[in-house]
Amino acid sequence: MNTPDFIDCCRTPELGVVRTLYESHHDMESLQRCASCGTYWFHRFHERIDWTSGDDDLTSWFTALTDEEGARLRIMTEGRNEDLSFLTTRPSWMDDNDGVRRVDGAPDHPWS
Repeated sequence: MNTPDFIDCCRTPELGVVRTLYESHHDMESLQRCASCGTYWFHRFHERIDWTSGDDDLTSWFTALTDEEGARLRIMTEGRNEDLSFLTTRPSWMDDNDGVRRVDGAPDHPWS
């Protein structure tokens, strides 16, 4: 996986997937960790396909996690009972058709 240029946890960030938490045809959630500094990241990807106009929307959010949050998601069991509501108010990076920007929060659940 190529680490996006905007990831800012350290001087030489290099994200790797620790585990995929959820995956469907149009959504994906994964726990990632920086190999350089050890920071955990929650990554959410959402794809919206517009069959009529062909104007698809591919959106990613990257949210830095505390060590405790990362460790908890790392051992999370199937069925996803983990409360991710903290993501809605956690500063995150958002990358979509309008470019990359800092936002005040990220979605706490997939659309599908």
